[in-house]
Amino acid sequence: MVSVPGALRQAPRLVAWAFVLLGAGLALLGVGYLGYSKLATRGLAGLTFTQGLPSQGVQGPATLTDLAAAGTAGGAGQSSSESGAAANPAAFALYPGALLPFQAWAQPWAPPLEEYEYSELVRGFAPVSPRGLAPVGTLPQATRMWIPSIEVDAQVEDLAIRDLGDSREYETPNRVVGHIPTTANPGEGGTGWYFGHLATPIINEGSVFRDLPRTPELLRKGERVFIVLESPRGSYLFEAFPEGTYVVPKEDLRITESDRASITLVTCVPLFTYSHRLVVNAELVGFKLSG
Repeated sequence: MVSVPGALRQAPRLVAWAFVLLGAGLALLGVGYLGYSKLATRGLAGLTFTQGLPSQGVQGPATLTDLAAAGTAGGAGQSSSESGAAANPAAFALYPGALLPFQAWAQPWAPPLEEYEYSELVRGFAPVSPRGLAPVGTLPQATRMWIPSIEVDAQVEDLAIRDLGDSREYETPNRVVGHIPTTANPGEGGTGWYFGHLATPIINEGSVFRDLPRTPELLRKGERVFIVLESPRGSYLFEAFPEGTYVVPKEDLRITESDRASITLVTCVPLFTYSHRLVVNAELVGFKLSG
């Protein structure tokens, strides 16, 4: 009869205990993850910031057709939507934009703010009239996005569509800000949609929008958040407006359009669960020619 060493006799028991401990560790990890997810999701309420604009004397955004009709009636000439040609925003100065401090371009009814904090950022920009907007698809795409207040400085690329066989989807941006190519480019009369990662520790596609969740906090403090989009045509200055930050479950996010010249920035929240999407909207307020 062959004797079995004690260590070998104990091996099955040790393996069994190893699996038990592994299972218990995975269970604790799962419970901890669920607990973190609930706490993190509750914290998303702080990313929604709505501050209504004054309603007295303020009209909603006009459509391009209305603006074109108003321009023709006022003798200002044809708009880009009527002629079909790409408009030059620099040729449509917003009166009396040159007489107003830049802080009042987006909200002319608002009291002026101190200029020193933003004077360098807006140097060379001129206010843009809605009549100077070009039709969607006629201007060059953005090549760079700059958001000084949250230290974003990244390239912009159009996202390609991936064929999944029975469906199609846009690719995810890899270390860049991704633009949905069917949406407006800067200077056009519509909304451009831009996506960036909050963090990607596993697939390692960068964290371009890691500080985008700071935007509602900055707005809540009364700070101004400006976004600059550069293209071969020039630089476009956008300002985040207070009623334009909110959070939605990822399955409820929809690409929507608007007649106002604006951009929508999107990133996944909260960190590690990514079950929701933070949406930050900004409106075009200025333009300057390249060079």
